[in-house]
Amino acid sequence: MDAAKPLQAKQIVPRIGLPAVTAKIEGTRGKLKRLVDRGWLVEDAPGQFTAAHPGRAAADR
Repeated sequence: MDAAKPLQAKQIVPRIGLPAVTAKIEGTRGKLKRLVDRGWLVEDAPGQFTAAHPGRAAADR
């Protein structure tokens, strides 16, 4: 994600070429949450996702 601000799943879905329907949004939200758990993304506020900064995950541990 190269967005200047955190994005919601419903904003990400059309950007990755999926139809903006509830099933796709919820599936994407689950995948985004897993990426947060793995340190690839940061969830700044509930439902607001942004890319993690290199080395940030290691510093947080």
